[in-house]
Amino acid sequence: MGSPDSDSEIERQAGEMAPASIQKNVNTHFDSTVAYWDEVYAEEGVQGRIYRNRQAVVLSNIDAAALPAGGRVLEIGCGAGRLTMQLAERGLYVEAIDASPGMVELTAERARRAGFAESVHVAVADVHALPFPDGAFDLVVAVGVLPWLHTPASAVLEMARVVSQGGELVVTADNGARLTSFFDPREILARTPLSRLYRKLRKRPGVARSRLDFPARVDRLLRECGMRTIERRTVGFGPMSFLGRPIFSEPRSLRIDERLQRLADRGVPVLRWRLALRRSCKQAVAGVVEPPFGAN
Repeated sequence: MGSPDSDSEIERQAGEMAPASIQKNVNTHFDSTVAYWDEVYAEEGVQGRIYRNRQAVVLSNIDAAALPAGGRVLEIGCGAGRLTMQLAERGLYVEAIDASPGMVELTAERARRAGFAESVHVAVADVHALPFPDGAFDLVVAVGVLPWLHTPASAVLEMARVVSQGGELVVTADNGARLTSFFDPREILARTPLSRLYRKLRKRPGVARSRLDFPARVDRLLRECGMRTIERRTVGFGPMSFLGRPIFSEPRSLRIDERLQRLADRGVPVLRWRLALRRSCKQAVAGVVEPPFGAN
């Protein structure tokens, strides 16, 4: 098996392509899918429910931070602006950034229509080089960002840099130990000694691909930036696939997701290891991270 740390699609690309080229592919991908990211949260299927549940968990962590009115929040990867509006409704001042101009335009328009032009500032920016001073924000939120970063370590370091002492970071990751990884032969092959050949065969120039991260890797990224993990949550199970095709019908997929989510919320072993979200607290020096979820 390849190690979780080295078996990273985007980092392998970075060894063959300049980061600017990788970022261009990612920006093009999101600019061309603006409508999807605006509509997916309203979908009735398992995909839409998982995104809604993820946002609900993120908001519960934000509420737990108990920021005062006017607290400064940096939202990295604002996308279509749905979370941005929820933050503004809580009386927070939001700097919402995205590398995709299309996403920035949509979020800015949504904020204007909702009457949040004074409390929401939207701009194009790169998380690998944030245009903000040290300790500028009480809270940094990065939902759905980590899987698309060409240099995750430098980006997480930037997130930690702009969080104030005592501030918090909420970040999500797509788990390399997700259930699909154990059902789909293509996902299994990608974790064998033949993984390099597999990646070469499926490589398509100009196509952006996201990355899966194991919990231990995310732990290490946070720890090396002086962040102490204070809460972990698992969100979403499915859709299950075989050779890229759904295994179950949509109604059955919804039932499976609901039952597995209940078990994960109760802390059932193995399921709780399928990390989706972490909440970290900044420390003056690197803190001690809780034991990792599994033997990754």
